[in-house]
Amino acid sequence: MSKETPKEKENSKITKQKKTARKNSNKNKTEKKIDKNIKKLSEKIRDYEQDVFQLQEKLIQKEAEIAEAKDRYLRLVAEFDNFSKRSEKETKEIIEYAGEKVLKEILPIFDDLERAISNSDDKKCDGMKLIHKKFLKVLKDFHVEPIISVGEEFNPDFHHAVMAREEEGIEPDMVLEEYEKGYKYKKHILRYAKVVVSR
Repeated sequence: MSKETPKEKENSKITKQKKTARKNSNKNKTEKKIDKNIKKLSEKIRDYEQDVFQLQEKLIQKEAEIAEAKDRYLRLVAEFDNFSKRSEKETKEIIEYAGEKVLKEILPIFDDLERAISNSDDKKCDGMKLIHKKFLKVLKDFHVEPIISVGEEFNPDFHHAVMAREEEGIEPDMVLEEYEKGYKYKKHILRYAKVVVSR
């Protein structure tokens, strides 16, 4: 092996320096590239964090909307259930009391029959009494019952006072006379009894 000349040594040294400089330059470029990429990634992470935050806010808002919609739904279901029950009850009552109007119209005829019986002699009265008996049975079959008034305490749920008078030996608010008989139809009052009440 031959010895290097000073010039060759100098060239060799310069070449080494250039290689080292190139290496350092490449290293700096790589570091800059890495720094640049880290910066970009950091920005993307920040953007994603903002997106996640916005999505969380939207999620909270949607959950509140869902809870409100569920509450409205439950209220509507309850209202509909109440409406259905109320409608069913009203329909049953309409069906149950469908004949009430007809029965009210029949009562004056029944009153006339009773007056005719009380004002007739016995022989003519037998036929009318038979009709009256059948009439009472039909009314009873339809759950129509007379309201017992005379001798009872006045009750505004059953009686309509047309007059009041003092009567010796009788407590106040007792029914003394009945001008017109009252009738109940199941749980309804078909007609209030018109009565005279003691004072």
